[in-house]
Amino acid sequence: MKKTLVVSIAFLFVVTASAFAHAGHVHKHLGTVTAVDGHAFTMTLTDGDVVEIQTSPQTVFTHADGHAARSRELAAGMRVVVTMAKDDKTAASVKMAAPAQR
Repeated sequence: MKKTLVVSIAFLFVVTASAFAHAGHVHKHLGTVTAVDGHAFTMTLTDGDVVEIQTSPQTVFTHADGHAARSRELAAGMRVVVTMAKDDKTAASVKMAAPAQR
């Protein structure tokens, strides 16, 4: 009985700790834009996952060479690096490269 209780408590600790493992960290996404719709865009990450990224008036857009860009320049096929805001809900910055070569 004690062994089952100890194992259960250890399991709960591991699950709870892993759920908060990345809290407070800035996340980056690398991938290719697949669709743009207003203040959001969809991208396929380098591991194949598909995510929707929300932007805000505070989102900073730049080209890969560091020059300022505008959100309307973002287009399907562009490779991007997205740094998420601390709230992990909106993009803090979007760095755009040229569309992938075919």
